[in-house]
Amino acid sequence: MGFLGYGIYLRVRLWRLGEEEARLDHLPERLWGLLAEVFGHRRQLRDPLPGIAHLFIFYGFFVSLVATSLIAVQEWTGIHFLRGNFYLAFSLISDVFGILGVIGICMAIWRRAVIRPARLHSVMDDWVALALLLLIFLQGFLVEGLRIAATELHQQPDLAPWSPGGYAVALVLQNLGPGRIEAFHRFSWWFHAGTAFVFIGYMAYGKLGHILFGLTNIFFRNLEPSGKLSFIDIEAAMDTDPDSIETLGVEAIDQYSWKGLLDLDACMNCGRCEDVCPAHLSGVALSPRKLIRDMKDHLSGAGPALIEARAAGGGESGESGPPPEGAPLFGKALDEGAEGLHPAVTEEVLWGCRTCGACQRECPVFIEHIPKMVDMRRYLVMMESKMSEDARQFLKNMDERMHPWTGAQHNREEWYEDLEVKVLGQGETAEYLYWVGCTGSMIDRNIKVSRAMVKILQAAGVDFALLGPEEVCTGDPARRAGGEFTFQMCAKKNIGTLDGYGVKKIITTCPHCFNTYKNEYPDFGGKYEVVHHTQLISELIQDGRLKLKRTLGSVTYHDPCYLARHNGVVDAPREVLDRISAPGGFEELRRNKDRALCCGAGGGYAWMDDDPKQRINHLRIEEVKACGAKTAAVSCPFCMQMFDDALKTLDPDQTIRAADIAELVAEALEE
Repeated sequence: MGFLGYGIYLRVRLWRLGEEEARLDHLPERLWGLLAEVFGHRRQLRDPLPGIAHLFIFYGFFVSLVATSLIAVQEWTGIHFLRGNFYLAFSLISDVFGILGVIGICMAIWRRAVIRPARLHSVMDDWVALALLLLIFLQGFLVEGLRIAATELHQQPDLAPWSPGGYAVALVLQNLGPGRIEAFHRFSWWFHAGTAFVFIGYMAYGKLGHILFGLTNIFFRNLEPSGKLSFIDIEAAMDTDPDSIETLGVEAIDQYSWKGLLDLDACMNCGRCEDVCPAHLSGVALSPRKLIRDMKDHLSGAGPALIEARAAGGGESGESGPPPEGAPLFGKALDEGAEGLHPAVTEEVLWGCRTCGACQRECPVFIEHIPKMVDMRRYLVMMESKMSEDARQFLKNMDERMHPWTGAQHNREEWYEDLEVKVLGQGETAEYLYWVGCTGSMIDRNIKVSRAMVKILQAAGVDFALLGPEEVCTGDPARRAGGEFTFQMCAKKNIGTLDGYGVKKIITTCPHCFNTYKNEYPDFGGKYEVVHHTQLISELIQDGRLKLKRTLGSVTYHDPCYLARHNGVVDAPREVLDRISAPGGFEELRRNKDRALCCGAGGGYAWMDDDPKQRINHLRIEEVKACGAKTAAVSCPFCMQMFDDALKTLDPDQTIRAADIAELVAEALEE
């Protein structure tokens, strides 16, 4: 226990390097979530085979621990409550779950040794953990079998079968003779106890640490919407002495919060994040699994020097000390043979992320990958002005023009000039503001979506207005790319404009605008009732305000990351498509709802490019082709851009049509 305690102490010292962060709010919700994940294995079972194996191991271990504890209590207190039918049930349940534990371990070994999925990166630590677990279970059955062979097998033969695992061992060993059985039992008991103590001590140092650190991380998980990034008080930072300006973003490992550092120890190296990361699947450098492992190695290497520097300088937890000697946290990868220390995380890795959230949604212990990368991007962009030329250009556009497009096809007013719509700047008022967005007002393909949405709103008699030339970008692309200053400039301008007009309700056709208004603008005082157009259309259909025909044949639907995964909107789009498609015409993509594959445009990549082995939007269109649907419905302007681009290459004969749900509904309106 001392060895275990010392190991925990070493890790806690490193976590305390991090900055303060409040994670003790909503205690009942945190506790309930922990219990649901531990005993219900909700995230583990999203991947059935390893999930079931882990479930068997967990319950085998948990029930065995409870059983051992009850026996110990009985022996220590002298109160014999394990008797009669209760004892029989106790024996049966203990053995059945022990057998399940052995089966689960064998499944895990088979998967690592034989199936060997690409996401698993087995190291000695993995095998040691499995070997210890298997040894403990088998020793338990051996000790029990020797006890049964010496007692129940001959003295109370009716009781022995109620312990099926031990009974099987007893039948094999019964001919050893009483003396040998007793000696073997004594030796096995002590060997079993010794193995258990090795297991306990090892928990703080290797793979088994997830039993401690993973559960802790689940309890302290983020309860905010996953699409919400942390707030930086830029005004306060800028008001300081220019010679001692506060660091914006993260430069050093100890500038993360203590929870951000706990994340690193909670990682089980299971590879689930890597398996679903669209950037990794496309062949770019980013692996969310490796990112966390590399950051953990960096913390372990740099942490002791930081602790010493703090102690020497009297610094408190959360105050960044002088950088330790050694590799930087992040930077450009060194050329082969070049002198210098390689960074823990390369800039190529940081810029690979689309912020789609797939890694975070799959992680069984709720590690937060996206904030770590965005915080490093913030430092690169705002403190070092380091970014790709694509990123530099669209951020420059946003600073100068308040939209990210270079060579926009239209201004914000042209698309509605021939439509009879109200515009708030012209003295009009309305129940809803229809927030069109940059792409919906400036790019030809998405202007069609905006016009279709106006047609739907007018057909349903919705009282709405536009903002017209006073719209500016919500700032979402800039924020994800690290340009927090640009984002806050956009946010404050928009909030000032909307509050000036008394706007309370907003309709968006862009999930990124939806997420920004719903989850991020409240930090700046902008609190509105925000609805995505698919939600509103579904509501209008249910209320009987839209009369529709079934105009679609086979159709599938691509879930946008910032609608489904980050905000949980998955039913409304399907309800709409079900209403306008032929019976049985809807086909789900293989990866759908909150497990949908990203289109590749998030994180600023609607305006940036990289050099993947295969483009993410091409991967998604291949899934569309595989499902056989002739129409691919989308509900995001970025997804529309990516789908149209991929279809030009992968479907030159135009057998598949990409269309926004608003367009499909507008076509289905009864005249």
